[in-house]
Amino acid sequence: MDELLTNPVFQAAVIPFIAALVAGLILNRLGSHGVGVIIVIGFLFCAWLIVDFKLSPLTSTRKIILLGAIAAFTGVVLDIYPLSRRYIPYILFTTGAIAALWIIWPVLVRKEAGEFWFMATGSCIYAGWMMVSMDRLRIMPIRAGSAALALGVGTGLSAVMGASALLGQLGSSVAAASGAYLLLALFFPNQSAGSALTIPVAMLSGLLGIAANVYATLPWYTLPLLAIIPLLACIPLPEHKPLLLKMVLLVLATMPAAIGAIIITWGVEGAPPI
Repeated sequence: MDELLTNPVFQAAVIPFIAALVAGLILNRLGSHGVGVIIVIGFLFCAWLIVDFKLSPLTSTRKIILLGAIAAFTGVVLDIYPLSRRYIPYILFTTGAIAALWIIWPVLVRKEAGEFWFMATGSCIYAGWMMVSMDRLRIMPIRAGSAALALGVGTGLSAVMGASALLGQLGSSVAAASGAYLLLALFFPNQSAGSALTIPVAMLSGLLGIAANVYATLPWYTLPLLAIIPLLACIPLPEHKPLLLKMVLLVLATMPAAIGAIIITWGVEGAPPI
């Protein structure tokens, strides 16, 4: 059993999928509007297996896990107590940018002025964009779930190629939990997404991609490819087609960007170090 629990594939794929699936079955049966939070539940189960939850020392990975949990809580609160949406995009962008700076600050302070501003600006824009673009999908469950799946696959496998198995596992757990979310959507057509899904997925995928670039060797130019995934999830769909067909079309639309990021990283860094 111990050998199974330490298997990277089991930690990053099987456990998050099962945890999200079980949590989703329970929440759907209860009629909860916060079912989207199951993706973070799957992520946290993976994090629990590979990273202890102590806050000291507060490494970049622990910061990401902490911010993901806070983002999930914030998303649930926003779903329960909806606020005026007028300023939410600005707040989300600013929050993502500040989170990115907190993650990479130990590296930033050692950079020269030119490189400092390039890295800081790029990271802030990427994280902020993820927050805003994913937020647009909060009322579209299968679009949000498909975008989360593609972001998890692209970020996770690209991070592995970029020589960070830990960040790769965490990113892949988002993909596995998103797969459980989409599977449940087939049986619970009224399953919600909401900010409980979009805010933490945006936070996690944005910060994991940035960390893989700054702390590992993920090429920075893979990030724009990942950034277009929420836009690809907005493609028009035939109105009266079965839900499964719509889901397949969305996966086919969003996954090429994820695969492109993986291929580019593979081409630059070579085969993954496994």
